[in-house]
Amino acid sequence: MDGKAYQQNLMNMCAAGQHDPTKKYGICGIITAIVCFPCGLICLFSDVEKRCVRCGVKC
Repeated sequence: MDGKAYQQNLMNMCAAGQHDPTKKYGICGIITAIVCFPCGLICLFSDVEKRCVRCGVKC
């Protein structure tokens, strides 16, 4: 399988709704979690962004 066919297969998976999500935590949530532990964990978990690794769409 060459590179273009492999990449097209991955994009077809995203088009079918089979995304590969990853989480990225914001800097404000991380700092609040450290300074105001354990209550700051609420801010950490609310300051999260899920995006697909392959296509970049928010999940």
